[in-house]
Amino acid sequence: MHLPRRLTSRSFAVIGFSVALYAALALIFGLDDILRELAGFPLWQLGVLAGLSLVNYTLRFWRWEVYLRALDARIPLRESLGLYFSTYVMVITPGKIGEIFKAGILREKFGVSLSRGLPIVLAERIYDFLAVLVLAAAGVFFWPGSLTGLSTGLMAAATIPLFLALFQNRRLRTWLIGRISRSEMLSRHRVGLDESMDSLGTLLGIKQALFSLTLSTLAWMCECLGLWLVCRGLDFPVQLGESLFVYAAGTLVGSLSFLPGGLGGTEATIIWLLGSLSMPGATAAAVALLVRLFTLWLAVIIGLVFFLAFRRILFSGEEKNQPSCR
Repeated sequence: MHLPRRLTSRSFAVIGFSVALYAALALIFGLDDILRELAGFPLWQLGVLAGLSLVNYTLRFWRWEVYLRALDARIPLRESLGLYFSTYVMVITPGKIGEIFKAGILREKFGVSLSRGLPIVLAERIYDFLAVLVLAAAGVFFWPGSLTGLSTGLMAAATIPLFLALFQNRRLRTWLIGRISRSEMLSRHRVGLDESMDSLGTLLGIKQALFSLTLSTLAWMCECLGLWLVCRGLDFPVQLGESLFVYAAGTLVGSLSFLPGGLGGTEATIIWLLGSLSMPGATAAAVALLVRLFTLWLAVIIGLVFFLAFRRILFSGEEKNQPSCR
């Protein structure tokens, strides 16, 4: 499976946008002041930040493996590892839509139907979102500042678990498929839709949900700890509960914006919330830059390394197995 040139060109466009964004931060908060803050950050803590992010990635890979087994879509561990981490290079695509390639590669290389591959990718995003929402809700109890400007978004996000709970009703799923299948274009794929809904229902079931939400929350908790550590390293310590809210709220805003990698929205929210704790602007900007370096760009770098290492195995035109017809 080859990556479309359009996706590659858009990734480069996102990198260009990122450079412009960080240049704007330097202009707004002062490049010299930001560099001064970054220069004072303890070097040994950089390793800790990387380690926390690696724990996050490892826990989520474990979740991916569990999902494959739950839907009887097992593939060799080496290829699974390569596929999972290769697509990290696509986290800078809008809404992480590039990760849908995981489902395509599962079908073309390992014969896993889209009716099982796509629900896995969707379930990953759902549980990531729910985990961050849980952390934001926990952080609210420790937040001393105002929620003006965030309350509406948080309330809207809080309705998502309700829809997921309703989705467990099989009659509701059947009705939904019937409505969708009225479309002439989709009516030919009624069987595939049925199987996709059943697969997603399996991954959203109570037993799987308890495991997935616990694991996902622990994974994203590592990133919240990273923000807490950065603030301490820049000599402006914040409470752990406040760090939960700042990072989780920033991530939710970035996710709901559907901007590539949450760029702009996440950084702006982190800086704004830290500023409401009386943190100087240059310090808040330095926190945002360090946090994003180890929560976004480290993932992109790891994804690029795995992509280059596994591109012949996973992204060549040759198929290892016959793909499923669906």
